[in-house]
Amino acid sequence: MNRDSLGTIVSSIDGPSPSVLSFVVNEGKVHKGMFIELEYSEGTMVCLVEDVVKTNRYFERPDSVKTIGAELEKNFPVSDWEFLLGRARPLGVFVESNGNIQRSTFPPSPGTKVFKAKDENLKKFLALQENGLHLGSINFHDVLMKVNLSKLLQKHLAILAMSGAGKSYCVSVLLEELLLREKENGQIAVIVFDTHGEYTCFGESAKSPHKDFSSVTKVIDASKIKIASSKLTPGMIANIMPDLSAPQKRELSSIISRLSNEMKSGVGPFDLASVRAELSSSQNQKTAETLLGILSELEDLELFSKIDYPAVSDIARPGQLCVLDLSKIISDKKKQIIVSYFSNKLFNDRRQKRIPPFALFVEEAHNFIPETTSKGVAIAKSTLRTIAREGRKFGAALVVISQRPKRLDTTTLANCNTNIILRITNPYDLDHIKQSSEGLDQASINSISSLRVGEALIVGEAVGAPTFFRVRLRTSQPSKHEVTLEEAAKRFGEQKEKNEDEINSFL
Repeated sequence: MNRDSLGTIVSSIDGPSPSVLSFVVNEGKVHKGMFIELEYSEGTMVCLVEDVVKTNRYFERPDSVKTIGAELEKNFPVSDWEFLLGRARPLGVFVESNGNIQRSTFPPSPGTKVFKAKDENLKKFLALQENGLHLGSINFHDVLMKVNLSKLLQKHLAILAMSGAGKSYCVSVLLEELLLREKENGQIAVIVFDTHGEYTCFGESAKSPHKDFSSVTKVIDASKIKIASSKLTPGMIANIMPDLSAPQKRELSSIISRLSNEMKSGVGPFDLASVRAELSSSQNQKTAETLLGILSELEDLELFSKIDYPAVSDIARPGQLCVLDLSKIISDKKKQIIVSYFSNKLFNDRRQKRIPPFALFVEEAHNFIPETTSKGVAIAKSTLRTIAREGRKFGAALVVISQRPKRLDTTTLANCNTNIILRITNPYDLDHIKQSSEGLDQASINSISSLRVGEALIVGEAVGAPTFFRVRLRTSQPSKHEVTLEEAAKRFGEQKEKNEDEINSFL
């Protein structure tokens, strides 16, 4: 079946070449971000339209336009000389002999007809799958963005956007897809460190038209989390309290080790009060006094106890979501310790295959894995960086979510082989993304700042080429935080009136 061509390749100063080509648009509309294809010596070349320019010979000289002005359209065939010129970047070639995709190494010929990319070719080229995670639809094509789970998550994912660009909405769509995944297609455990309580709505019962995910979601109030004092290893102590001297570390580690051995012999679990008692009877009073002061700081966090709550086995279950809600915790140090401890436990348990493969989502990741920080502040950084470097080998996937990429650790971001980028306008953030993300060219970077809410660019391991898509509509109920300022003010006023009416009726 013959297809109508969109245009024809023309000769230009810099093309056609293996890396760039220009074409005149004959029929139809061509948009920036659209995929096109053309016949090539070895098969079918697929290209991405990077820009579209409309030109007209009659309006090329400003002095002529100013002089003649409106008389141009009356006396000359102006509309006959208006045309579109598209600029595209070759992405690869379908080789007909073996069905493989290879780089373009030879320029196409001027005069070659250009067509809109076929849907089936686009799916193959971008490595999309029918049973993949449905994130949305590709702009200007009738193709759903269904990406392979392993390609998206196994080598880690970064979701980056400025505030209000739809970042949390996109994350919610991804969470839905992971929870809706059929058992025969492979289910993983999903854990979210939720800084602002944006995903706690998954644990609440929902009514039509929203889908109810409460049966597969566990929400844990992080202010009630407890860490067993016996789990305080020397490495963890050094991470939490970096200013401890070597003798102080040895003394504290020795006490905890002694209490742990007694616990194993049947005495039972211990808490920080037991450590305090041991320090009080220490022979080295000078060291003990310093450690007692530090111990008081740890006790003030109300985090350490005799046993863990929750157990890692309870938060990592296949096909289920566990939201660790950090929104009620004020202390940054307490948040850091919780994220560090559970990240470390999850990773170690997964390496020993005691828990299923998992995806660990870290909201506001720039606070936990910052580019630069002083000692004792970013306590979770080393653990999360380890997962970013080594997690793919053990089925431990990391998803970092941030609105300030510039403040996010470059090493961690570079280890995220797929990026989903929504609207970002800060030039420093854009430059940081460009330096950390392979396969992201300047044309794509320039387009990021003009994305509308809900539009995103996916680049990296999960797709064959940088692709713009629109995030699909979520099916879960919206977060309690997703209200306008007007709605929040209205609710406050209604609640205030209700409280006043109750007081008046009581009096």
